[in-house]
Amino acid sequence: MVRPTLLLFATLLASTLLAADFHVAPSGRDTDPGTAQLPFATFGRARDAVREQKRRSPNRDYEVQIRGGVYRATATIVFSLEDSAMDRHTVTYAAFPGETPVFTGSVPIPDTSWKRDGAGWSAPLAVDMKPFLTLSDRNGRLPRARGPAFSPTRDYKTVDGLDLFTLPFPASALKDWPDLADAEIVVRPNFAWVLDILPLESVDEATDLARTRIPASYPMIKVRWGLRDVNTKGTVWVENVHAVLDEPGEWTLNTTTRTVHLIPRDNRPPTGVEAPQLTEIIRVEGAVDYDGPTDRPVRGLVFRGLTFTGGDRWPWERDRRGSTLQHDWEMFDRPTALVRLRGAERIAFEHCHWMNSGGAGLRLDLHAQDNRVVDSTFEHLGGAGIVLAGYGPGTKDVNRRNEILRNHLHHIGELHWHAAAIGVWQSGENRIAHNLIHDTNYTGITVSGRINWNREGKGDGWATIRWREVEAAGGAALLPEPGKPRPTWEQRAPFLHGRNNLVERNELHDVMQRLWDGDAIYVSGTGGGNRIRENFIHDCLSENMGEAIRCDDDQHDTIIERNAILRTGGMGTGIAIKGRNHVRNNFIVDPTGFFLPRGLISLEGVPVDGAEITRNILVATQPKLKPFYLKNVLGVPPDPKFGETRTDWNLHWHPTDPAWAEAHFAAARAEGQEEKSRFADPRFVDPDAGDFRFADDSPALGLGIEPLDLRRVGLRK
Repeated sequence: MVRPTLLLFATLLASTLLAADFHVAPSGRDTDPGTAQLPFATFGRARDAVREQKRRSPNRDYEVQIRGGVYRATATIVFSLEDSAMDRHTVTYAAFPGETPVFTGSVPIPDTSWKRDGAGWSAPLAVDMKPFLTLSDRNGRLPRARGPAFSPTRDYKTVDGLDLFTLPFPASALKDWPDLADAEIVVRPNFAWVLDILPLESVDEATDLARTRIPASYPMIKVRWGLRDVNTKGTVWVENVHAVLDEPGEWTLNTTTRTVHLIPRDNRPPTGVEAPQLTEIIRVEGAVDYDGPTDRPVRGLVFRGLTFTGGDRWPWERDRRGSTLQHDWEMFDRPTALVRLRGAERIAFEHCHWMNSGGAGLRLDLHAQDNRVVDSTFEHLGGAGIVLAGYGPGTKDVNRRNEILRNHLHHIGELHWHAAAIGVWQSGENRIAHNLIHDTNYTGITVSGRINWNREGKGDGWATIRWREVEAAGGAALLPEPGKPRPTWEQRAPFLHGRNNLVERNELHDVMQRLWDGDAIYVSGTGGGNRIRENFIHDCLSENMGEAIRCDDDQHDTIIERNAILRTGGMGTGIAIKGRNHVRNNFIVDPTGFFLPRGLISLEGVPVDGAEITRNILVATQPKLKPFYLKNVLGVPPDPKFGETRTDWNLHWHPTDPAWAEAHFAAARAEGQEEKSRFADPRFVDPDAGDFRFADDSPALGLGIEPLDLRRVGLRK
């Protein structure tokens, strides 16, 4: 007799199998019909079968079910216009219930090919294997051989015409190694917010000068801004030189002899080693008319329950100047991610997994509208987690209304330290909500549109500006001419697409672990109407930490409201603004501020005319931290003034220093601000545990401050 539970399971399984139009399994064959009993072997064959079926019966939904196992992509799988679903329909590519299909861009190096080689092992590359920049085993990405860290021998005061290809190094730090053609240097050039990985061209041991084949982001000199001992720790090291292969887990690749060398993690013969052969595994690409006004996007695809892994790092390009996102944090319109949308609408990723790869996870490039990334995980990526990057400034505004919801992003930017967990550039009206972000080397969420408005090849993003559109739309006054003043933000705002984004109810902790001058949430150079609300930022205790939330240069009309900021390190600043932005009903509690301590709220630039700072709670336990910090950190006077703002109804508290806010109140009230603000214990229920509800007798209630309910924040439905 068949037990009822087994009978029910069999019935459900049968109905699931019948519901799908086609099936894929590692044991299948592409010459078979793609049924549950005779499945296809590859994703590409299933895509083609759906195409054929849709020609006969287009007006319906389709589903492809993919059984668990590993699928090795030998070329990027491209979904184009003929793969679109019809209006009000979808084409779904889903994992079989309870199983995990894994799509990888890597191929195995056979266990039998490894031979003892000195202290390690070596293996020849197969004839058809391409060189690679990353390598992995069953435990994840393996570290490349790395030399000792050092700092350049010159600083910004003595550059002496140093170009972006020249690295001055201490004697014997670099050598003219036999395998120099494969060597790369990893360098923090001048400014502390970027990390470059550059191939070496030459090393002159007589002059102690090295040359790279690709320019750095800034001159390769001692870091100008950063931590007190950043240069002492060393800001440069060499990788992929056999002479520095000396630690378990490290490896090198010699492309001349086509040999990979490895010291295994556990001193046993290498097993399960894989080398990436692709950067992109999947690309959804419509008909993109880059210079024209109209694209034709792919529509209506759903990817559910799939895992993407084993991609390579996309190398920095020599001619990238002006075609990168702010500060070279990413390259513009490039295949740097495992999965990429480029001309796509109504594409959904549900319960997917991006992991253990050398580059970014997912990119939404150029034309990307009404797409959804939900309930997914991004972990151990060499680059960014998710990148939304629209067209450059102009009137073609088609990267918007995307939703990034309930995703877990952690250990991001493991190779390119500056990569954000979620980066938004020239993209608007997106909702980034209920994500959990932690363990990043730099900023957690970036909303940016910083552009150097020129045609002379200087600064960020200048090559992406769509000058014909700007001029045709009445922006002739913005065209650069010698001696003409830089156009104002108000003049440029109509052409900046990063407007009206909603960043809400995300939880961020342990960000900013390596680079400096970054934040948990960063907004700069975008249009207006962005809202940063009800996020919980806590326990970012690295000395690298900048601000929890920051509106940087060229940023106005941002609303920062109802955020909870608890225990942050670095400068101890909770919220910083440069410009006319609005800071309302935020709680900044117990910042550390052990490095260059400033203030819990910082006004860092001019002008701040019209900024609003109302109904915030500021709680400090250290004497060095001030309630407010007012200074033009660009170094050009005058400093911001309280009188330029509307600052009032704020609650200040320091449990051991009753005079903590007196100097601030005196300065602010002399300029007509903070008249109704108070110094008193806000009477939180349990702030150490993140419970920011008020006791019934809290003075915050009398100031009109609303409590925060963190039960709605983070990975919650």
